[in-house]
Amino acid sequence: MKHTAALPCLLGLLLLLLTGFARADADSLPVAPKPLQSVRTDSLELPGVTACHICEWRPHLDNMPAQAQCGAATDGRANYGVFECGESQDCKRECRFVRCGMVQ
Repeated sequence: MKHTAALPCLLGLLLLLLTGFARADADSLPVAPKPLQSVRTDSLELPGVTACHICEWRPHLDNMPAQAQCGAATDGRANYGVFECGESQDCKRECRFVRCGMVQ
């Protein structure tokens, strides 16, 4: 008999669940964050960081053959000159003649 007394209670609970009274509001449930979608590109640019990259002129001295500026040795090889080399704003290597001789 004890089992039959609990039966109306269980039926009442089942009725509440089926009618929606015990349902949680959809807005109150926590929402899992959506995973970030990555887009593959063949560029090394990072928007906002490297999108406006401009090379700077940061010269360093370099020894290079400079026959037009320094002439040639007796054996016909060009004499060396000192050049200041760096990158232009469009990222191309540029070298400017400084003087004849070698950087030590």
